[in-house]
Amino acid sequence: MKILCQSILFMCALCCWNQNAPAQVLHAILAGDTSPSAGWGKYTSAVALDLTFLSAAIVENVPESRTNLVRIEMDQDEYCTSRNLLEAIAELKVKPKDTILFYFTGHGSVDDRGQYLALAKDKLYRQDLLAALKAKNVRLVSLITDCCNTRSDGYSYAAPNIVFESPTAPTPLFKRLFFDSEGIVDIISCSPGESAFFLPYQEDPPGSPGSIFTTALLDWMRSEKKRSRSWEDLVRAVSLKVHNDFQISYPKGASIAKGRPVQKQQNIFPYQYPGMPSSEGPRTGVVVRDFSGRGAVITEVSPNSPATQVFFIKRNQFISLQPQQVIVSINGKLTPDTKSVVQEVNASAQIMRLSIRDSKLGTVDVLLRKKY
Repeated sequence: MKILCQSILFMCALCCWNQNAPAQVLHAILAGDTSPSAGWGKYTSAVALDLTFLSAAIVENVPESRTNLVRIEMDQDEYCTSRNLLEAIAELKVKPKDTILFYFTGHGSVDDRGQYLALAKDKLYRQDLLAALKAKNVRLVSLITDCCNTRSDGYSYAAPNIVFESPTAPTPLFKRLFFDSEGIVDIISCSPGESAFFLPYQEDPPGSPGSIFTTALLDWMRSEKKRSRSWEDLVRAVSLKVHNDFQISYPKGASIAKGRPVQKQQNIFPYQYPGMPSSEGPRTGVVVRDFSGRGAVITEVSPNSPATQVFFIKRNQFISLQPQQVIVSINGKLTPDTKSVVQEVNASAQIMRLSIRDSKLGTVDVLLRKKY
């Protein structure tokens, strides 16, 4: 097992929010299962890349003096145990205002007790993992896993060595997410009954770019590092990106094994996070009126609503819907008036595909993640 630790915690005035209090520290445990029992084969390198690039994202966003980075790459079956992961948590030296990020990439499954990390030697139930993290009594606990969420009753690789310059202060994004937020973050890369997938293997250069979820998460972090974004912003944007990337990567669906049911979507599943919206009130953030039988024209877009962060499929970017745009269809069903828009919104899954007619762009397709 490869464990790399970075713990340089200088308690000096330059590293503090003020001269009287020690600086908050982000303790990040990044764990990946690359053991023989995992059976990743040619995708082993993708798991290693997930760890490497997430490590790099932390180094890019948080000063070295305020980071305790613990990378655990379980490359042998004997090390792939719940005990090793729980001991890594127990050994963290934390203060009440510190935060913890625990990330896992590997196998996962579900049984009557709930979701668990499927390790070579045993199971680590999500509820037990979260309990161990909460027992550290810090400001924020963040549990993010890239693994399957379904019941289920060798190539060599070398992860790249990437060097980044550490910032003098946390970036606005990481400051908002990991230093200003309080409570519990618990997110898994796929919804109940779904599996988590890699981006497709490519022959030249050989390998997979990584997991669909982790790659989408890192892409968003890179694009938003200079902005103060919330956990709601993260969940909404990464959900849309994962949904779209799965459709592109597996247009006919995908199965984790021959003979298993074909999965048509991958959608991340947040159990909880600070600012998680309640299941009430407007679901999209748009107000519409009839447009002479040709659709429903948008008259108002609420600030910070789902409509302000939709995914423009053709351009592979996030945009906001705008007044005067016309909703032509939802999930392929025509919406000639406001009544049909309301019906399709209520009938749709959380992520909807909208065709929007815009005076400048023409008719374009976007993905919108409803509030609930």
